Amino acid sequence: MNVCDSDMLGSVFSAYGASKVNNLSEADVVILNTCTVRAQAEQKAFSYLGRVKEFKQKNPCIKIVVIGCMAERLGTNIKKRFNSVDLIIGAKDIDNAALRIMNLFRTNYSSKKVNCEIKSEIVRYVTIMRGCDNYCSYCAVPFVRGREISINCETIVNECSSMVKNGAREIILLGQNVNSYQYKDVNFASLIKKAATIENLERIRFMTNHPKDLSDDLIKIMATEPKVCSHIHLPMQSASDKILKVMNRKYSYEHYLGLINKLRTAVPGVSVTTDIIVGFPGETDEDFEDTLKAVKTIRFGGLYVFRYSPRPDTKATEMTDDVPFEEKKRRHAIILKESNKISIEIVLEMLGSTQQVLAEEIKNGIIKARTKNGRKVFTEGRKEYIGKHINVNIKEAKVNSLFGDIV
Repeated sequence: MNVCDSDMLGSVFSAYGASKVNNLSEADVVILNTCTVRAQAEQKAFSYLGRVKEFKQKNPCIKIVVIGCMAERLGTNIKKRFNSVDLIIGAKDIDNAALRIMNLFRTNYSSKKVNCEIKSEIVRYVTIMRGCDNYCSYCAVPFVRGREISINCETIVNECSSMVKNGAREIILLGQNVNSYQYKDVNFASLIKKAATIENLERIRFMTNHPKDLSDDLIKIMATEPKVCSHIHLPMQSASDKILKVMNRKYSYEHYLGLINKLRTAVPGVSVTTDIIVGFPGETDEDFEDTLKAVKTIRFGGLYVFRYSPRPDTKATEMTDDVPFEEKKRRHAIILKESNKISIEIVLEMLGSTQQVLAEEIKNGIIKARTKNGRKVFTEGRKEYIGKHINVNIKEAKVNSLFGDIV
């Protein structure tokens, strides 16, 4: 979501005549787009603000702006800690961020008509909804991004069309829970159908999904619409029903496993990736073993594993954080090791095969591409391949990447 918001801001700044620079010394304004989902993300933001504060002491004309979820949660408390910050814009006001930032320079931009130039990139993100209504007990998103709001489906399709006209070939539809998208009579499956009619759009991906709302209609679209990629990110979080209940996830492990089986039956070769939280309050050794067993049983294409950390305002902060940090680290390492073992087994099975990939970008003569089920592939090639499907014979495999030759 933050990547999408930053892209949107960049387009508006370009229309106002501003441009991105690579070096802090060249900047008139530094914008820090923040996350608050985990404590580590906030710590990184504070660390960066400390470095920029030192730079501003030597260059007082530079403006420092903090936007996003941490800005929404902490508000003016950020200025109390870092008086070098000039402007704070929360996630709920992100649509007005560019105008507010430009007005720091004492010029009235409010009457200007802005025609945003869409960047020419092969893969682009499009936000289809904001906020979340699920209130998982560990998650701060509903508090910092607000209640769930679905964006007008015509606005979404028009934005996708503009991106494709400017060179995009893959669109990733974004929301905290895309499965609950509903604008008038258009649900998420219907939205994908509309987007799939866009000429020259090659691929459609989407994230993030919620197991309680994943519908048979969406699985059918994945199975029948050629433009929809055979990859889905479906956060499990835990395989212990006890922990899932206190997380307020509203599904059981049995239900989750049933969805996996449906997906793999309907969409051969589908890659399922997931999120897992270890060390949640009350997670016993037995609960953790349930999750580890599920990882071995399901054999995810990849996963993100996080050590639980309490987030302000969430229901979980009322629970006793009773799993010691060292035990959280141990469980984190075990899950990650098992995931990497499975991932390498999956990619080794692809050795010698020929994979159709979409070439996304090129650097130093090496093309970065991606299979339809989300595997990164690297191959030598030319820039004229970018944005096109190419066939690559796989010669080498690593945990998260494949390497080969164009055939």
